[in-house]
Amino acid sequence: MKEQKHIKWSYKVIFIIIGLLFIKVFEFVILNRIIHWFWNIPLDSKGEFIVIIVTILILLPFIIIVMMQRIRLEGAEEKYKQLAYFDPLTGLPNRRYFEEKVSNSLLRKSKEGKTGAVVFIDIDGFKLVNDTYGHEIGDILLKEIGIRLLASVRKEDLVSRFAGDEFIFFLPNVDKASVLKIVKRMIEEINKPFVINNHRILTSTSAGISFFPKQGKDIKLLLRNADKAMYKAKLYGKNTYEIFDEDKEF
Repeated sequence: MKEQKHIKWSYKVIFIIIGLLFIKVFEFVILNRIIHWFWNIPLDSKGEFIVIIVTILILLPFIIIVMMQRIRLEGAEEKYKQLAYFDPLTGLPNRRYFEEKVSNSLLRKSKEGKTGAVVFIDIDGFKLVNDTYGHEIGDILLKEIGIRLLASVRKEDLVSRFAGDEFIFFLPNVDKASVLKIVKRMIEEINKPFVINNHRILTSTSAGISFFPKQGKDIKLLLRNADKAMYKAKLYGKNTYEIFDEDKEF
């Protein structure tokens, strides 16, 4: 999808440049006509055709160079964005992308009086998977977990890999009941066995939830509170969720 996006923009640039080429050819033809008229030089269709061809041949190499440079530039920009904003292992947005995207969204929602929720999850026992089967299996497991998490949320929700075996979510325009339904679905999906390289792996997840704007009006506070709630879920036995409650902090 990312590559298609910059290619589409490149084609737009190409069409613009081709249009400019035709404009330049038209200008040369008009100039040629003026010169012939001013000096009373007869102008035949063959001569005019030659002028057009020569003009195109002169300008075309420069047009091609500009087009190729533009395509390369857009490709480099897209690769930079991919490295800067997306996790190379799972392909999910990273923490930087998440915080920037959600911060902008929260500003709009604050003005519009809308709500949202941040969910922070940690995979229970992931270190044991790495120690038992190796980091290669662990990496594949994280990819599979990312796929299941994406399938558990709505199209408008943002799923991101925070770090290691931690994932974060932003659920816009939701009430408490809807958030709990999504979180329970996530937990159920992660509880299903994973089969990786003939190994049957069982895992679970602990989740913490904080609500905007009640439990935070900026993304850093919402993440911090959701993280606290997640650790409380781990203390209460794992494979469950907790909602942040500042009156019951430990």
